[in-house]
Amino acid sequence: QLIAAAVEDSTAQGVLGERLADNIYMTANRKGFARRLLNRVELKQGDIPRFPVRKKNVTAMLVSGPSKVEAQIATDKWLTPPELQIVSRVFVPQNEINQSNTDVLEEKYVEGLEGIMVTEDRMWLNAGRQTIGVDNNQSIISGTLSPITLMSVRQGVAQWGLKPMYCLMASDLFVDIVGDASFIQAIEPVARHELVMTGELAILYGMTLISEAYRHPEHKVLDQGEFVVASDPSFHGGYTDRGGVDSQPIDGTSERMIGRGWLLSESVSMAIGNARSLSFGRRA
Repeated sequence: QLIAAAVEDSTAQGVLGERLADNIYMTANRKGFARRLLNRVELKQGDIPRFPVRKKNVTAMLVSGPSKVEAQIATDKWLTPPELQIVSRVFVPQNEINQSNTDVLEEKYVEGLEGIMVTEDRMWLNAGRQTIGVDNNQSIISGTLSPITLMSVRQGVAQWGLKPMYCLMASDLFVDIVGDASFIQAIEPVARHELVMTGELAILYGMTLISEAYRHPEHKVLDQGEFVVASDPSFHGGYTDRGGVDSQPIDGTSERMIGRGWLLSESVSMAIGNARSLSFGRRA
């Protein structure tokens, strides 16, 4: 009904687009991996993206495109990655509006999240993977994930005097965690319930455990068997936020197809300030 109303009224379309953009922005802030693992820097008009260097003479990774990363030795006080525009086109053809008996808006919300939040997460993950072999090698494990193998990857961050704060893991490894008595015993009973129900929020060996198990299939970014330990965001890296997600209505005039939709966009920059702040593991 909301989509149908947007077809009839351009004002309603604009309001609906703003609501969609706000919901995507809130979800990205709450559930996006990049936004949880990196420090947020809010930019105003005229500000230039830059992040303070917490430790000099280490390798930093600057995101210069959706799939491009530039490595540099951090020698100055600031890292200045380029500001990028992330764009997601969400369009509903007229036939889909007329014929769909499902929640079209929910489907478009999932698409919009994939275009914004998941793009951010992939940018962070791509930059993170570039740190493999710089200071920390990737640990290859066989069989199920065990406390010993998890602690060995954790040590990759701790050995440099950094505090391992997060452990992000693929959904198949989540099964190893909840199915291993030695893991479960290390988690408080209340957090244990949250872990089983939501796939996150448990504290394990001093790290917040985050799993992709409950993410929408289109929103998963890790490979099967992949996991990564990250340090305190202050020593890991940062991203800039310039006012959140913007929404612009689009219609058949620009799409050459009858229907309604929105062009969602945001301006961001991102950098990993210290390659030592990440340690990766993978099941063979």
